[in-house]
Amino acid sequence: MTGRALSIDILGMGKRFGAFQALDGVSLSVPAGSFHALLGENGAGKSTLVKCLMGFYQPDGGEILLDGKQVTIATPREARALAIGMVYQHFTLVPSLTGAENLVMARADVPLVVDWAKETRALNDFLDRMPFRVPLDTPLSGLAAGQKQKLEILKQLYLNQRFLILDEPTSVLTPDEATEILGLLRGMTQAGDLTVLMITHKFREVTEFCDGVTVLRRGKKKSWRRFGIGAFDRRDGKADDR
Repeated sequence: MTGRALSIDILGMGKRFGAFQALDGVSLSVPAGSFHALLGENGAGKSTLVKCLMGFYQPDGGEILLDGKQVTIATPREARALAIGMVYQHFTLVPSLTGAENLVMARADVPLVVDWAKETRALNDFLDRMPFRVPLDTPLSGLAAGQKQKLEILKQLYLNQRFLILDEPTSVLTPDEATEILGLLRGMTQAGDLTVLMITHKFREVTEFCDGVTVLRRGKKKSWRRFGIGAFDRRDGKADDR
C-alpha cells in the first residue's frame, strides 16, 4: 500500500428515486486519517450516500471533494481509480479460489498468464507491511468468518484504496473478531495511512474506535460530532467535543 489517507467532503448531496427523497441536502466531512461512523435507522439514507460515493448512483445535486478537489464519480471503476474502496456487509470473494487468487484476480491489470511464484512473493511482501495476515493458499470456503473479512479488507488495501467504506463490517463476526479487526484498522488511521467511513448499528464500535459520527434521519443530516476516542459519556450516550 502506498500513499497517504484521503479526506472526503460531501456538500449538499441530494438523491431522489421517483417521489422518494432518499438524500436531502446532506453534507458530511471525513478528514484524512479519521475513523468516522455513519449512523441512522433503516431507510435513513446511509446506503444511498455511500453508493453515490462509490459511483453506483449519481446524485441529483451537491458536490464531492476529494482532498479538497471537486470530483465526479460516475462508476465504481472511477471510485477505485480515486483510491476509494468499499467492504460490503456480505462477502464478495470467490469461495472456490484461494486467498492469493482472490487478491490477484481483483486487479485491473492481471496478466493473461499469471506467474504465481512471482505473485506469491509480491503478496508476501505486501502482507509483511499489513497489520494482519491470512492464509493465501487456502480456498476461501475453508476460512473462518473473521479470516474472510480480513481478506475482504486486505483486498482493498492491496488495490491501494486509501479511503475505505465499511458497510456493517462486523455483522458476521464475534465481538473478539470485531475488536481485533477494527482495532487494527484504527491503528492504520492513526498512522495516517487510511481513512475509514463505517456504517454500523453497534454503539460499542462507535465509542471504542471512532473519532467522529454523523447521524442521518429520513435523508437529512440530524447531527454531527467529532471527539476523541473513548470520549463518549456512556451514561447518556453523548460525546464530549474535543
